[in-house]
Amino acid sequence: MKDFFFTRTALARSIETDYPRIGVVTGEGVVREGFPEYIVYVVYFLVVLAIIVTILSLVRGGLLWMISEGDPLKVKSAKEQLSSALMGLFLVLSSFLLLSALDPVLVTIEDVAVEETREDFPTGVHFSRNKQFSMEDEVYRVNTPIRDLEELRGEFQSFRIANEINEEGELFGYYYGVILHEEPFFRGRCEFFINSSPEPEDFRVPGDFSSVTVVQIRKDYQPQEENYVKVYELPDFREDHSYEYLDTEKREFSSLSVSEVWSMEIKGNYGVILSSGDGWESADEGCGVFLSGNPVSDLKGHHMNKCNAVEDPPLFGSYNSCATHYIAFPIF
Repeated sequence: MKDFFFTRTALARSIETDYPRIGVVTGEGVVREGFPEYIVYVVYFLVVLAIIVTILSLVRGGLLWMISEGDPLKVKSAKEQLSSALMGLFLVLSSFLLLSALDPVLVTIEDVAVEETREDFPTGVHFSRNKQFSMEDEVYRVNTPIRDLEELRGEFQSFRIANEINEEGELFGYYYGVILHEEPFFRGRCEFFINSSPEPEDFRVPGDFSSVTVVQIRKDYQPQEENYVKVYELPDFREDHSYEYLDTEKREFSSLSVSEVWSMEIKGNYGVILSSGDGWESADEGCGVFLSGNPVSDLKGHHMNKCNAVEDPPLFGSYNSCATHYIAFPIF
């Protein structure tokens, strides 16, 4: 198995540790009660034992007094045993009450149990050879943003996205997205997969692909008025023709209201996918991916604007834009 690890900026995160595996459960997935619970158990045991011993001592002292027949020595011995038993019980109960006054937790016993939770998977995107994802057949793991990774071509048929979570089981500041490309350099058909939940999710490859891109999408991103993605029907962000603000909250392909896209203004750190359809099966004329905050003033030379040749006689030919759908999302 190969891993791709790179330094990245992130919010507070847990230390990645490999725990010993017991059966199908890792060390991270086992929650055990600790030493303090056993101390409380011992305290309870000693209190109960002291009460039992005191009762037996009181019974024995009372019997000795009854059969003493007025013998001063036997009466004295019986009284001493009764006094010792009562004093011992007093000391035990006093200790118990003192501990309760200091901190009730010291004398609160709970069920000592072992709880098995779901198996935790290392953070990242796991790629498997089989159509049905299997950790045993994992060939790669990627846990950082990476573009147009051609080394994975033909190496996997399914993948699992496991997001990073905190101790409360909640996502950190991002979750993973995967873009599959039919051809290198963001060309040909493409499909977008995301997992925005704390639980790992499995996906199947929709068709033959040449490269993979992994992105980290901001969770709970609050868009600012000065940050946006805007597409225009003319180059150089000209507003004398139609334009459209793209919705950065959706995580699936949406239809464009403009008929063509010839320039794209990006304010802020966003990723944008332009597609000729709403998925792998429909994107016959290709897909384009933009993963930077740099605006594109003229898409004339981009492959998404050179897919529909139009003859414009008599001097030259031209092309129309083939972008009909988009996905825009904030990049972590």
